[in-house]
Amino acid sequence: MEQLTILFFALTSFLGIENNIIAADKTTVTIHPQNQQIEIVQEDLFAIIRSEADLTLARELWAGVSTMTKSDATWAQALDGFTTKTLSLASLDSQIQPQLTLTYGDEQALRAMGVWYDAKKKQFSVNHVPHDNLQTEDGKLVGNYWVFDGDKTFSFTLEPFKQMPEKYQQLKQPLSQVLAEI
Repeated sequence: MEQLTILFFALTSFLGIENNIIAADKTTVTIHPQNQQIEIVQEDLFAIIRSEADLTLARELWAGVSTMTKSDATWAQALDGFTTKTLSLASLDSQIQPQLTLTYGDEQALRAMGVWYDAKKKQFSVNHVPHDNLQTEDGKLVGNYWVFDGDKTFSFTLEPFKQMPEKYQQLKQPLSQVLAEI
């Protein structure tokens, strides 16, 4: 099995943009097997700013993300297995919260995100990677995998930047601050 993909917390990777300097401190993933839908909500967006060029790039990337809420958006090739893809941007406590909703016709599409389905056991699973700080009340840790019941909605949160090296912590700026400086 593959690790959970960077798609979950690097916002621009959903849009096929490789220069991922915008990320989320916390990502909540909810999978609705009954509706064959996955919802991804990102919180506390930030950018790593080392220079004026990075600041400009972050603003340009955000401008691109903002236009992706339209139906004619270009998505990452890794998401081709999803039949419907939408991005909405909500504002909560002066923070921008992207919400992505993806619909799939086959559970195998979730593999692009590191989520596996075992039809015989009717279970979903994801690799346990300690630095991803995966938290859930719906699954259980079995060996190296988080396992979830395949018959009901489940969710988990990821906080992969909790132990970010100090040199990057110093470069981390809330996206709201980056955009406020325009």
